[in-house]
Amino acid sequence: MTRMVIALFALALLGCESSSSLFGPGLDQQVLVRGGQLVQGVIVDPGCDPATSSECGPAVTSVSRNQASVKRGDGTVIVTGRIGPGGTALHVWAEGDRNHWVALPSAFDVIQPDELTYSIELEFSFAIQTDVVRLHLQAADKSGKLGPVSVAEFTMLPDVPPAALLVSLGWNATADLDLHVQLPDGTIVGAKNINSTMPSPNPGDLSWMYGGFLDHDSNQECQIDAINRENVVWLKREGDPMAMPPPSGRYKVYANLFAPCGASSVTFEAVAQLNGEVIERGASILYEFDARRLPADSAAPGLLLMEFEVP
Repeated sequence: MTRMVIALFALALLGCESSSSLFGPGLDQQVLVRGGQLVQGVIVDPGCDPATSSECGPAVTSVSRNQASVKRGDGTVIVTGRIGPGGTALHVWAEGDRNHWVALPSAFDVIQPDELTYSIELEFSFAIQTDVVRLHLQAADKSGKLGPVSVAEFTMLPDVPPAALLVSLGWNATADLDLHVQLPDGTIVGAKNINSTMPSPNPGDLSWMYGGFLDHDSNQECQIDAINRENVVWLKREGDPMAMPPPSGRYKVYANLFAPCGASSVTFEAVAQLNGEVIERGASILYEFDARRLPADSAAPGLLLMEFEVP
């Protein structure tokens, strides 16, 4: 019953914002909140100080993280904590992003029974261009009144430098959807060819991350991981003699429904970012029968979503 009440309050809050909800999985955000609702626009209300105002919204009373330093592309970062009495939802955004996320609390805390606990899983984009990401968290009550902002900082580890070019595909169902990126010379990077160069066979050798590479084959052959996102990435490697920047020319981006895995349809979006700036978007939907009707091959590696130029 407690969880139901929390959910109803939070859904009511989301309903108030439904007119500004966004299609798509937030591929161009620096930080993705898995399971969160993406909402258009940034929050400009700084909230208030509960120590000086009786009209203040609920505060984020606790913020804990499993790591303070992360790699770009890391999708396993957990932030937990509590929101104060009256809180029904948590707004989350990375400083510099144009939109924000709304996440739901999970249950009342056993130690502080008038406070709600939350646990959110974060994915950090390869396109992050800064060395530090400041994550903002702000609680709201059922009327939408905001409390003060709490900030958690994350340092980007140098192991994975920022992306020069990032092509992302995200979708809404537990299907095996594959991202294929065709380079100007006709080379296709995707599940069957994870790198635009010849990957090293040596375990632990990161040379496969030179050139353009596929970071992950999500829901491969219906082994569901529910990540529902794939990226093809060219990293910036300034001063590295082995660096292979994205070739100049025209790129084509395809989505192939390898297997529906029980889903009747899958809606998806692709985004291309050059040095952190969005240069092209594409979106579509495929149905279960398209897995048989449109099998990928070298001539037509799926449904063409978008094309873009790299100077």
